[in-house]
Amino acid sequence: MEMRELVGQFVERMQVLRHLMPILPDEQLCVRFESGDETALLLIGREPAALGMEHDERKTLTVRGSKEALASLLNGELKLQQLVRLQEVHVSGSFRQLLLLESLLHLAKPYRHVG
Repeated sequence: MEMRELVGQFVERMQVLRHLMPILPDEQLCVRFESGDETALLLIGREPAALGMEHDERKTLTVRGSKEALASLLNGELKLQQLVRLQEVHVSGSFRQLLLLESLLHLAKPYRHVG
């Protein structure tokens, strides 16, 4: 699956979950997911989350890793900090931005039905 598709699925989940609104920043945060030659941008803020093209470098959090590691992150299988500790992904940006992204990823995890 392409990086843009993975990020697109995460955006769809975020748009449905209204309980995320209180923690969204007033100004948009740009999250850049990079895997090899693929890059996908995600704009997060009070306005609906979207796949983006324009962004301010100062408000950008970059997450680099293999496609498999980023897929497990965006699908809710592993936490961001776990992947950082395993050295599967590298994150650059402020610690506050990292915590916000980790919170959103955790709260927007897809439900798994046991049965």
